[in-house]
Amino acid sequence: MNKIIRFNDSEKLFRCPICKRKLKMVGNSLLCSNKHCFDISKLGYVNFALNQKQSKHYSRTSFESRMDILEKGYYSHILTEITHILSKLENITTILDVGCGEGYYSRKIKELFQADIVAFDISKDAISLASKRDGSKSIKWFVGDLENMPIRDHSVDCILDIFTPANYLEFNRVLTDSGYIVKVIPGNKHLMEFRNIAKEHLKNQEYSNENVINLFKKQYSVIYQKRGSESYEMPLEDIKIF
Repeated sequence: MNKIIRFNDSEKLFRCPICKRKLKMVGNSLLCSNKHCFDISKLGYVNFALNQKQSKHYSRTSFESRMDILEKGYYSHILTEITHILSKLENITTILDVGCGEGYYSRKIKELFQADIVAFDISKDAISLASKRDGSKSIKWFVGDLENMPIRDHSVDCILDIFTPANYLEFNRVLTDSGYIVKVIPGNKHLMEFRNIAKEHLKNQEYSNENVINLFKKQYSVIYQKRGSESYEMPLEDIKIF
């Protein structure tokens, strides 16, 4: 039951992806006035992308491997910077983590902040893993499409966009007028050692994030920007996971 309680206040945040009307929790489901129904799974998440085919590039095994790497702390410097930024923002009551994968950042942030966290990914396998690892039982996990987020207009105070694609039309729709976006993008030297090993198989051997940065700056006022970098020594067993 405690896995379902997290959706008690769904009508404040969720809207039906089919007809756009608000969703309300009825029993173990989220229901709109047009009777479109989305069940809350036993693991505590909702699938809003019922007709979406699973991409071959996002297997359960790949998310399990990524979870292992993240839990070992190889991206802890990214998490530290994100939490530092969030601690400086005012009036953040609702955070939306887009393309959350297996939910590492959402889970860690929930341990430090009282905000209501909503997190989604297009992969059902990823959200299943995220729900299983959620010790707080309070994060609202769902399977959803970035092109049609089941989130009500202007209901989110902060969007986390961590190493994932963006849809700025949808971001602008769901953000409050005073909302923020915390965007993390890979730098030019990101995973440089791995890229060097696989360079013969890469379409572009050199990576540039300039276009991504410029597009973001066209959309929003940048109030804080930091280039972060950290090097880690990986034992062979971790390299195999990666």
